[in-house]
Amino acid sequence: MIEERIGYSFKNRELLKRALTHRSFVKDRKLSNEQLEFLGDAVLELAITEFLISNFPDIDEGKLSKIRAASVNTKTLAAIGRKLKLPEYILVGRSEQKEGIVNNDHIIENTFEAIVGAIYLDGGFEKAKRFVENMLGETVKKIVANGIIFDYKTYLQEITQKAFSCLPEYVIVKEEGEEHNKTFYCDVYINSVKYGSGCGKSKKEAEKNAAREAVKKLEKRDV
Repeated sequence: MIEERIGYSFKNRELLKRALTHRSFVKDRKLSNEQLEFLGDAVLELAITEFLISNFPDIDEGKLSKIRAASVNTKTLAAIGRKLKLPEYILVGRSEQKEGIVNNDHIIENTFEAIVGAIYLDGGFEKAKRFVENMLGETVKKIVANGIIFDYKTYLQEITQKAFSCLPEYVIVKEEGEEHNKTFYCDVYINSVKYGSGCGKSKKEAEKNAAREAVKKLEKRDV
């Protein structure tokens, strides 16, 4: 059973069913896992943030942000989803089933995040946090130990070269604050279309945050 695999028993099993339901399986999108995935994404990020602060108090915020990004990217979450055998449980429409989309990294990632959201609604943040730590704790520790840092700017460049045959363009649109304490705001464009925005205490940080938003948007579109 899926509950045995994830190590959590639902009081409301309808939440679990919804977490496993792709929008192609139901007519009403409110019955799909999309909203749970949206919620789970936020819960996952908070849970990982708390885990990092508790376990690595000496690492500065900039590095923690990069470690968190490396811990919750599509490939990492899809790999965990496969270990849980989530493709066996994801509910999709007939044509989508024939296409084998249950094995798509983004579908598995979204389902994993939806399960996090469902656990949060069913049992609260502490239960969801425990699930996240059980699933990702060792992965996070390996990332820290091996010095693996996820670079969203490099990743976005790889995506845009492959999918659009061009490079992303970063534009600093605004600067605020005193000279010694400025905040920079950046937009990133692909083929003159804005895909992300970000801010930071340096132009480089603002560009990285804009790239992160663009990558998440593109991954949702399965580019």
